[in-house]
Amino acid sequence: MDERYYKLIEDYSKKTIGSEDLTDLLIWVESSQQNQQIFRESLQAFEAADYSLKKPVNQQKSWLAIQQHIENSTEQSPIIKRINYRKYFTIAAAIMVIALLPVLYFNNFHPKKTEVIAYNEIYNPRGQKRLVTMPDGSNIYLNGDSKIRYALNFNTTSKRIVYLDGEAFFDVQHRTKQPFIVHTGKVSTTVLGTSFNINAYASLKDITITVQTGKVGVLFKNKGKTAPVQFLLPNEQLTINKYNGQTTKKQVNAIDFDSWREYKIFFYDKSLSEIADVIAREYDLDIEIKTEALKGVKLTAKFDKCSVKQIMDVIAKLSDSKYTIYENKVIIY
Repeated sequence: MDERYYKLIEDYSKKTIGSEDLTDLLIWVESSQQNQQIFRESLQAFEAADYSLKKPVNQQKSWLAIQQHIENSTEQSPIIKRINYRKYFTIAAAIMVIALLPVLYFNNFHPKKTEVIAYNEIYNPRGQKRLVTMPDGSNIYLNGDSKIRYALNFNTTSKRIVYLDGEAFFDVQHRTKQPFIVHTGKVSTTVLGTSFNINAYASLKDITITVQTGKVGVLFKNKGKTAPVQFLLPNEQLTINKYNGQTTKKQVNAIDFDSWREYKIFFYDKSLSEIADVIAREYDLDIEIKTEALKGVKLTAKFDKCSVKQIMDVIAKLSDSKYTIYENKVIIY
């Protein structure tokens, strides 16, 4: 087992675990029954250590108690015998470290140099699609007017972190020991290896995550509080209101929501105002809707590599409206 997950379980037991690490830990725990068992046994070990540390320090007695706890635990759970020994040695070391507190204090509070992290930023303009192959082999498909940012040491850190503004489809290479995290404002999406679409344009009030393959964990953090992790499986979609954190989870056909990669447009019960924003990005246009009533009209439609005129003909018919096209501007009235 990766040493990192021991540390996460320890932080969890102390209630000091961060929101991103909590997502990583929960995804790992849910990935197998053996991990669930390791998680339970490790928590018991930390509870035993915590109880010992609260007593007056007697290293010999504490070590004997730990050894006895090891024997009892390993009789009940032979599958993780080796792991328990390793963890209890760590606990014994924690008891011994009390004598080194002055040194630890100096190391922890002595001023350290601030590490400067260099980033790579990629922007894809309106009307275009772009494929970005990451240093780990993962592929990110950027939609128009979208941007990603990631550290230059992306491939060598404990977490593969990407910041997204706009919309992108992620096809992530599986790495058990290196979670892949996408930050979109207050929302973080964590995976080990999967494919999913995130729509997080600044002009929209919602962030939408749609999973095509694998499993995804999503966290929303607002006003210093973190909502419980929500897990998504293939063909599940989570919509999060950026302002109040309200969520909606539903079953969908995931392929429809990343069809933009093939220059297909799909709308399901969307307002004409939202549809106009999408068409403007897809074709690098300015679109003006003359009346408020028209902006709120909701439509459902699919377009497969159509011209602007073909799309506008259908929209005008469905919304009982008219339009004019002049150079790169469309007026709907």
